Amino acid sequence: MEKSMGATNAKVINHIPEDLAFSILSKLPLKSLKRFGCVRRSWALLFENLHFLNMYRNYFISNNHSYYDGTSILLNQTNNPLSGEAFHSTLYLLSGERFENMVKLDWPPPFHEDDSFIEILSKTSVNGTLCLAQKNGMDLKCLFWNPTTDEFKIIPSSPFLYQSPYMEPTVDFNGFGYDHVRDDYKVLRWLCFFNITDVEVPFEDYLDVDSMWEIYSLRSNSWTKLDIEMPASASNEKLHVDGVCHWWSIHDDINCYDSPPRLVSFDLCNEVFLTTHLSSDMIDPLNILHLTLLNGFIAFIIYDQTTTFHIRILGELGVKESWTKVFILEPLPSIEHPIGAGRKGEIFFRKDDDELVWFDLSTQMIEELGVKGREHCCHIVIYKDSLLPIGGF
Repeated sequence: MEKSMGATNAKVINHIPEDLAFSILSKLPLKSLKRFGCVRRSWALLFENLHFLNMYRNYFISNNHSYYDGTSILLNQTNNPLSGEAFHSTLYLLSGERFENMVKLDWPPPFHEDDSFIEILSKTSVNGTLCLAQKNGMDLKCLFWNPTTDEFKIIPSSPFLYQSPYMEPTVDFNGFGYDHVRDDYKVLRWLCFFNITDVEVPFEDYLDVDSMWEIYSLRSNSWTKLDIEMPASASNEKLHVDGVCHWWSIHDDINCYDSPPRLVSFDLCNEVFLTTHLSSDMIDPLNILHLTLLNGFIAFIIYDQTTTFHIRILGELGVKESWTKVFILEPLPSIEHPIGAGRKGEIFFRKDDDELVWFDLSTQMIEELGVKGREHCCHIVIYKDSLLPIGGF
């Protein structure tokens, strides 16, 4: 009897209709889907099957991630001035089904006096809080800001910046996020030091490091040196997701700029990092990489000098093989480069005439936003309103 039952079960398993199997599999987390590839050879090749891929895409777009509940879109845009004019960063709140409503927001002090090249350190807000940074030569400004309440907190200068009158630092802000273990907001940045004089540096003023990492804690209101060596960022695209800061890098340290691109992820709770290498077909000297968050997934939009864009999402941190190509957008006439992703499968781009547009993954339609932006100076931020005070303590 048991043998007969086992044979029947095996028959049922072997005769599950393909459409039913695909329907079930297309709704699984990508991490699980990749692991189930060992069950059947056909399951290992699911993303090469156009029928399954279409089912997965449709579910991916329609199944809005809970992360986006109650969120809105912010556009941080730097103008493209005529000769002799100053650069200004402008922040817009976009709303409406087609982003037809655009409201200009005022920057908090001290940025309302100098609004040139203001950087928002993550493409996602954290509990309603943004972290703004500005670098004008050696004049560094950084603060936390809640646009809903207009509360802001200025982050103090670091004691590590000017350790010697002979050494000058360059600063790269690498991330901002929330440490849920300590209920703390943190900012991560990389300092690189250069000798700015022609004289020999006195021994007592000599820095024994060319670069260092430091982290700011809102709870202690102080900067701390990190005893860590990790790859610095290769772009101004940074993400914060569930207590982890992400960026992409093409070098291991200041002396090595030709290592393969990889995703770097820094855990703000444990203050350790993990790298995820890109799959071989994502790496090409002609490829341009854009890091973003797409429907809750860490994603790369990859393109070269053509108007074709490949979108890869990551199934599991640290697992190179879990990068999965889910969308190919082609051709998108006059589109130059992406500036971010929205809440429901919208991808925002800049055109070759500086016009900003958005592309709907479900309808394949392109619409203009009605505003222009300077090359590499436009960014989309996912923002969630909050009436909580910054830090909550």
